[in-house]
Amino acid sequence: MSHILPLSPASPVADRPLSLTEQIHVRMHEEILNATWRPGDIVLENELAARYGVSKTPVREALRLLTQEGWIITMPRKGYLVRPLRLHDIREVFELRLLIEPGIFVHASRRASPAHFARLRSLVETQTREESTDDSPDSAGREFHLLVAKVADNARAEGILIGLLDEVRRLHQIMPGAPTHPPASSLVSEHAAILAAMEQGDTETLHRLVRDHIQESSETVMNAFRLAIE
Repeated sequence: MSHILPLSPASPVADRPLSLTEQIHVRMHEEILNATWRPGDIVLENELAARYGVSKTPVREALRLLTQEGWIITMPRKGYLVRPLRLHDIREVFELRLLIEPGIFVHASRRASPAHFARLRSLVETQTREESTDDSPDSAGREFHLLVAKVADNARAEGILIGLLDEVRRLHQIMPGAPTHPPASSLVSEHAAILAAMEQGDTETLHRLVRDHIQESSETVMNAFRLAIE
C-alpha cells in the first residue's frame, strides 16, 4: 500500500514535523490546486485512506480542514465534493483583489526598506529572464505580490491574498491550454512600473497601476473561462 509522498517534513510555520493530518491536508490542497482533483469530483474517505496508505481518521480531519477553507463541500451520507468553479466565483476573486491589493501596495510603499525594494527588484529581474507566466507557489510573480503584503505587515491581508492567488492558480491548472494569463512581457512591465511608483512614493499612480494590473488579469481570465464553458 502506497503512502503519502513526497511532503516537506517540517511545517511552513514551525520547525517541527508535520502531523499525519497536516501531511494529508497539504497533499490534498496541492492536488486540488494542480487539478489532480477537479471541480465537481467526488471524494470518499475510504478511497483516500487507501490512496495515502493511512487510516480514515487523519483523512477525515484533513477533509474537515479543507471544508473549513472552502475547497471541498460536505455531502451528507455521500462523501465530499471538490467545490465547483463558476464564473461568479472568479468574479468574486478578482473583485476582492481589486478591493484590497491597491491599498496593500500603497501601505507597503510607505513601510518598505531598501532591502525590501532590492528584493522586489530581484523578483522583477527573475521574471524578465524567465519570461514566464508560471504561478506555482515559488514563482517570482506570485512572490512579488505576497512580499508586498508581507512588507505591509498585515497578516490577515496576506492570508486572504494567498487564498485568492490559490484560486487563480487552480483556474489556470483546470484550463491549461486556455489563454488565462496576460502576456509575460505585460506582467513584467507592469510589475516594473508598480515597483517604480512604490520607490518614488507616488501613491496615486501606484494605486492606479495596481488596479489596472489586476483588472487586466481579471479580463483575461474571465474571457478564457467564458470561452471554455460556451
